[in-house]
Amino acid sequence: MLWKIRTELADRPGALAELAARCGADDINILSLEVFTAESGAVDELVVSTGVGWTSDDLAALTAEAGCVRTTVSPCQADVLSDAPTRYLRAVLRLIDDPLAVDEELEALQGFGEYTPAEWARADVLVEIAGRLSVQYAEEVQDVPRPGDGALVDLRRATVEDAEAVVAMHDRCSYESRTRRYHVPMPRLTARTARHLSAPAGGVSVVATVDGAVIGMATAAPWEELDGSAMEIAVLVEDGWQGQGLGSQLLRQVIRESRLLGADRVLCMVQPDNAAMLRTVEGLRMRTRVVPDGDNLMVAIALSDQSLSHSVDRGPVPYRQTRAIPAHRSQSARSTGQPAREHALAGPGAVPPAPDRGGAADRDGADRGGRP
Repeated sequence: MLWKIRTELADRPGALAELAARCGADDINILSLEVFTAESGAVDELVVSTGVGWTSDDLAALTAEAGCVRTTVSPCQADVLSDAPTRYLRAVLRLIDDPLAVDEELEALQGFGEYTPAEWARADVLVEIAGRLSVQYAEEVQDVPRPGDGALVDLRRATVEDAEAVVAMHDRCSYESRTRRYHVPMPRLTARTARHLSAPAGGVSVVATVDGAVIGMATAAPWEELDGSAMEIAVLVEDGWQGQGLGSQLLRQVIRESRLLGADRVLCMVQPDNAAMLRTVEGLRMRTRVVPDGDNLMVAIALSDQSLSHSVDRGPVPYRQTRAIPAHRSQSARSTGQPAREHALAGPGAVPPAPDRGGAADRDGADRGGRP
């Protein structure tokens, strides 16, 4: 049976020889070896062949006897025996045909949960390749009707059947629009994530469509830390449709749907310089609280008379990157005692002023403050 072992050797000369000797004493054949340099020392990845009866626990105990620490063992197949450059080149070949496969390729190439610095660098390059390919393919996407063409926009609940059209809409969106929506760079949306966004567990999504093409999307999903009484919301509108009031329509519709699902308030994370989203929230004319949360603003919108006052009694909830995109930034909560600012949003100045970015964000708030 074949096993992949990742372990950190003792920081002394002859440590690898000691591990090899220990394997040889138990008739374990080392078939391949790759060494990574990490801050804590050398990390070795071995593929070994054992006889019948060996388990992952047995192999972990063997490496410990040889002085190794932080060992991970998992069964593997013979394809891991090809050298690393060949495996990564094959991954690039697959990405040429399907940039959306980057997640699956990275999982296959780097199956252990923790990456070494060298593996992070490799993963970054693969993600960049997938991103460039997706941009190239997006240029080939057939255009959809634009404002002024007489096209009728339909707003409705999304389903998993909308996933393909949602991916196409993301492909047509600019890098900035996607980053505003997700708070992290988003080269391309995977089909799996699109299905999740189209029908979030315990939540709801609303899409704006024209002739079957999705041109905007608003999503609400339970904010799990707040016992199901709050929904986290986010909005994304295709660049060509921004500035037409579509973001406001989507936001109002997803708030109505959240109320029907029993939420007493909705929340979204907004970048402080995202003046468009703040103006869109202001245009709702609903009771709202704006609270600094790390590098962002947490905007809470009341759906009942007591919802915001009720939440004041709870401790601050740190914002987490969840559900769709892995976290790539530090996360911090509002410091204890830092006052929230509550606004009626009945007129100018209700929300904190944000610098004008010279039109970098759309005027109707279509670009998506939160990111369920």
